[in-house]
Amino acid sequence: MNGNSKWRGGPRLWRMALVAMLLTFGACEAKKTEQPAAEKPQPAPEVIDEEAAEALSRSVWQTGEAQLADVRAAVEGLNRAVATLLERPSDDHLEAAKLAWLDAHREFAAALPYIQLGFAPAEIREQGRKLVLALDSWPAQPGYLDTVPGYSDSGIVNDTAIELTLTNLRHQHRLTANEEASTGFHAMEVMLWGPTGERTAEEFVAVDEGEKPEALAVNRRRQLTGLIGEAMNEDANDLAQRWPYSANDLSRHFLALAPVERLQQVRATHTRVVDEELLRRLPESSESDVESGRAADSKQALLAILRTLQASWLPAEGTGLAELLLDRHQVGALAQSFAELEELLMKMEDPMELAALDQLSRARELLEQIAGLMAGTTRVPATEEEVTPVSLPGGN
Repeated sequence: MNGNSKWRGGPRLWRMALVAMLLTFGACEAKKTEQPAAEKPQPAPEVIDEEAAEALSRSVWQTGEAQLADVRAAVEGLNRAVATLLERPSDDHLEAAKLAWLDAHREFAAALPYIQLGFAPAEIREQGRKLVLALDSWPAQPGYLDTVPGYSDSGIVNDTAIELTLTNLRHQHRLTANEEASTGFHAMEVMLWGPTGERTAEEFVAVDEGEKPEALAVNRRRQLTGLIGEAMNEDANDLAQRWPYSANDLSRHFLALAPVERLQQVRATHTRVVDEELLRRLPESSESDVESGRAADSKQALLAILRTLQASWLPAEGTGLAELLLDRHQVGALAQSFAELEELLMKMEDPMELAALDQLSRARELLEQIAGLMAGTTRVPATEEEVTPVSLPGGN
């Protein structure tokens, strides 16, 4: 076999092979030409100004410190109102305690984005989860705490085997089921509004009769209500004390990051808050659990969280996260989404499970849009007016 044997058949066969190769190459090129070019993601504007990133990241943290101080003050106010109710039970004092609960609950809701930020590092995230569950576990099963219709011996108030101490109360919290809340806002909600939402001040009047009056349900109800407030006060104080820069506790994790990295952590946290806190609070039907069914405060709590996010991203004055992390089209879309969502929520029925399904569905869409814009993954094209026509060579 000679060196040209692989081309047996002569020049004609060689030319045919060459033509086939050229046709194949041409087809591949045509295919590549026909395929639409994948649109390259347009990166959000980089935070180049380190000084601006430093100032904004510190401002976010310090605003969180102020909000947590407000939470502590509101919880203290709630405890004072509860103490007055227990000392001198009356309809007016019960109403004052409920109003104090509403105030404290909304202050806590507004603080949630900051709390999630403070405990964002993986090594302390579980601490944050436990703290939030201690203060804000919901839904709360009323029969776990108090007498409910048809079950006259239900609840901790009737279970004399449980000594009412702060330690035992914390031990009972979520003991065998997530709904078994014995501390926090929603345990207190059950005590103030009652298992059926019809609590009266007379149910807090102390009774001094029998061999063991301390074992009577009404007296244990009084003691349990006071202990729940004490636990809330302890948790709110602990959180507020850990927050300041000078405490070098939670803040040290945040300050260890470069300014730009801090803003990215805020961004990731806020996106997670939309998913895990705001969307969770929107009922999907009339059968859904809402956060504060007795106090009918679920919508206001949701709005409080939303306004905290909006103040960080689109402040009325000064620089916000949107200006540093998003392009101007995304900034405009985010502002519009926030405004539309707030307007929609204000029109909704309260309690929220009574809201129209189309309203709830639209609210979910807007929240998902807000999360995408915050994350920078949702791109907003330029309007037609902003597109400059391009003159082609040889055109008239």
